[in-house]
This record gives sequence, structure tokens and C-alpha cells, in this order.
Amino acid sequence: MLILRILSLLFFAVVLPLGMGAGAAAFVDRQERNIGFMWMAGQLTAMALFQAVAVPVILLQEKLGFLYGGGFSLVVWIFGCASGAAAVAGGAVWLKKRGRRTALRIVEKPKKTTVCLWTAVGALLLLQLFLAVYLSFPDGDDAYYVAVSTITEASDRMYLLHPYVGETTKLDIRHGLAPFPVWIAFLARVSGIHPAIVSKIAMPFLLIPLTYVIYGMTGSRFLKGRREGLAVFMLFIELLVMWGNYSIYTAETFLMTRTRQGKAALGNLVIPAMIFLFCLIGERMAENKKTEKGLWALLFAAVTAAGLCSTLGSVLVILLLGMFCLCAAAVYKKWKLLLPAAVCILPGLANTGLYLLLR
Repeated sequence: MLILRILSLLFFAVVLPLGMGAGAAAFVDRQERNIGFMWMAGQLTAMALFQAVAVPVILLQEKLGFLYGGGFSLVVWIFGCASGAAAVAGGAVWLKKRGRRTALRIVEKPKKTTVCLWTAVGALLLLQLFLAVYLSFPDGDDAYYVAVSTITEASDRMYLLHPYVGETTKLDIRHGLAPFPVWIAFLARVSGIHPAIVSKIAMPFLLIPLTYVIYGMTGSRFLKGRREGLAVFMLFIELLVMWGNYSIYTAETFLMTRTRQGKAALGNLVIPAMIFLFCLIGERMAENKKTEKGLWALLFAAVTAAGLCSTLGSVLVILLLGMFCLCAAAVYKKWKLLLPAAVCILPGLANTGLYLLLR
């Protein structure tokens, strides 16, 4: 039974996002068609889709007659079906567009130094996963966020019960517009694993490796395929994370000790993914190539996913995207860049506008 629950969790947390990401990878340059890019793209798409499904139901629970339960189940069914359909469609697009086999290439045998460096990278990653799961870190915010996931799954209501005392309360708009704990509750519901276990154990195993995948893809853009250099870069990043607890507010601290919170996903997943996408778009502009629509679609998904993680995150990613596009347009004299950028910030503007209107 436990194995089936773990497999169910992996299916909804990894397999379905990979299917979605495969569809996105089919529309980008061949160099980006790898499983790491698919995982990143699929996770951003899945989070954006959950935001689009959950927020309307959260805001309309009273009008839909879900004050006493049923709203969360509706989100589970809609998102489950939509994500399954998106994964199947993504896989079909991948097979149709990129299903042809490429010619075999001769791959050089890696040097012993390279093997040792990558072995050290893997060992440090395993150590960090062990520390994140096994050790107990005092964090007062868990009393709210983990409780929200637990009470949502148990009561079938979203942000209508006070997580500290369990009493009925009015809708919390600030947190209701960023339902990251509800996404964790979704993973708990479909897998049958308790939300606290998903929060404390599954989320580190999901988000920490994905964070390093994004860092690795970003580093490969600067190191141009030098495997030894990339391994050294990843070791350096891992050491920064290991010794980044000089403040309780650093991204490294959030990655290791608060992985189940949306703020950690924003700082370690969404924003690094956006920076990686900026690198890809900048490369196209520098080489005077056309930027694929798939990259803009992923930026749109990233801005939407930021809203899932944090209400303030919507504002931060709007500023980040705006600064990049203004600087890139001024440097390369391509002002048409601002049009797709304006479309990409729409989810962030909508989330921010809802907060200002309903608070």
C-alpha cells in the first residue's frame, strides 16, 4: 500500500509535469530538448495550471455553495483531469514533432577528474536531502502553512477555517491568492499520504533536485559544455547552500529548511527558472535569431506560478521581467520584445489587482 501511495505521488508530482514539459520542449531549440528542461518547464506549467484552477474556486466558494466542504474536491478533480490531459497532449506533441531518432554520436569517455567531481556533486546532494528530511528545524511559519494543507485536505474547504484553532473564519485573501499549501494538499489527497508528510519529506525530494537542475542548465550556458567546469560550478553552488544560513531569510535557508513553503519555491525555483529563460532569450537576441514562442509561454507560466507561491511574488516577477525586457530591448534595439513581455506580465497584474480589490 505504501509503495502504491509513493508511486501515485511520483506520478502526479513528476510524471505528469514531465509530460507537460515535453510539449514545451518540442517548441524550443534542439539544445534545450533534455529531461532537465522538460522537468523545469513541466513543473512551471503544472504550478501555473493549479493557480488558474484553484484561485477562482477559492474566491467563489460561497457563491458555489462550498462553505461547508466540496470546494477542494472540485479543485482536485478539475486540476487532476486538466493536468492529465495536458501531459498526454504534451507527450503526443513531443512524439509528433521530435520523435525522429537522431544519428548516433561518439561520446568521449569522461576523465577521472570529471567523474570524481560529479560523484562529489551527487554525494553532496544526497547529504543535503538527508539533512533536509531527517533533521528538525524550528520554524514558526509551519504552524500556519502545514496546518493549512492539513485542514484543507481534512475539511474539504480552502482558507475558510482558521489553521491555528480550527474555527470558521472569513476568507484570507492574502494567502488565498497564493494557494501553495493547497497544492501540497492536492498531492496528499491523490496519493493518500498525510499532508504533513508530503510537506516535510516529499517537497524537499521534489524541489531541491529540481533547483539544482535549473542551476546546472544555467551554468552550462556560461561554461559552454565544459563538463569539469560545470561540475566545479555545481559544487560551488552546493557549498553556498550548505553554508548559506547566515540569516533566516536567505534563499539557501529557505531551500533547506522551508521547502514546503511557497516563498522557498519562489526564491529557489521560479526566479532561477526565469533567469535561465532570460539567458536563452538573450542568446537568441545576441545571435540575431528569432525567440521561440515556447520560451515566452514558459515565462507566462513562470509569472503565473509566482502567484501560486506568494502574493508579493507576483509583483517581484513583474519587476524582474520588466527590467530584463527593457534592458534587452535597449541594448539590442528590438523594441518588439516589449509586446510578448507585456502579455507575460498579465497573470501577475491580475493577481495583484485581485489582492488590491479584495483585501
